[in-house]
Amino acid sequence: MRRWIRDQRKRLLSRYRSFFLGKRINEGRFIARKVDFNNVEGLLNFDFSLFSGRERNGTSAMLRVKNEEAKIEYCLRSILTAFDEIVVVDNESKDKTLDIVRKIKEETDREDKIKIFSYPFKIARCGSEHWNTPENSVHSLVYYYNWALSQCSHRYVCKWDGDMVLREEALESFKIFLQRIQSQTTKCWIVPGQTLYRDLAGNYYLAKGEINGEVRVFPYGFNPRYHKAEHWEVLKGERPLDIDRVDAIVFYELKFADEEEFSHWTTTDFPTPRKRREWENFQLIKEGKVTDSRFEELPACLLNAQLPCITNSRAT
Repeated sequence: MRRWIRDQRKRLLSRYRSFFLGKRINEGRFIARKVDFNNVEGLLNFDFSLFSGRERNGTSAMLRVKNEEAKIEYCLRSILTAFDEIVVVDNESKDKTLDIVRKIKEETDREDKIKIFSYPFKIARCGSEHWNTPENSVHSLVYYYNWALSQCSHRYVCKWDGDMVLREEALESFKIFLQRIQSQTTKCWIVPGQTLYRDLAGNYYLAKGEINGEVRVFPYGFNPRYHKAEHWEVLKGERPLDIDRVDAIVFYELKFADEEEFSHWTTTDFPTPRKRREWENFQLIKEGKVTDSRFEELPACLLNAQLPCITNSRAT
């Protein structure tokens, strides 16, 4: 009973902790220094805080990964020199994803950039599951993303995915961009990418005109942070920041026809034109219905060409 009372007291106090860590400034305005997050399941080890910012210059890549065995090596090797920190959060992978991450860290990460964390909870899928899951549940996309964000230690964060590969031709300009923004006015940045499809025979295709962009680079902190929307999580600031756009196409997003690329959705009746277009293109690739008017075929060695440092037999 005493332990229960102590835990309840701790949780109650933590709700208001951000108030006590603020300070009064001109005209009596109040600035919070951090915001605490507590999960409805009462798992104290997965309570966390987001602070108002980080003083350490640089950019942390934030990767949330699950069963990315076929892609994670391409992903990590492509970004190892681009970011100051790579935060890999594994969400109960059942394949060799973690083994590959550890191997790359051991073999190539001389600067100790790769930080590995585990988030051992089933995450609600986009769509109705997400909508019906409380935002403060460890099973919520929102809670998961913000928890991953809390592990980042640099001034900026880049939401990177385990199926994304930084294009070799964009590497140097992207590194310069990440360095430049450290001394500029704080903004959020849209980063463009293209979906790269691989068919069942191992051929690679780009869908013509399919270039997507979303805010992926943003300042660490609780503003902006992830909030609940109808179908998925959204990055939003209570005090909106200016949004700018990177000019170049920075990355490929990999979709392989022999994998369940849309299993994180509860439906295939997708709510956005982008997702409907991806689903349609994926089905055409999977069924071998490739036309020159819709797709551009790329060399079979494309991914290895992006990553000349790969010598591991896995990257074939």
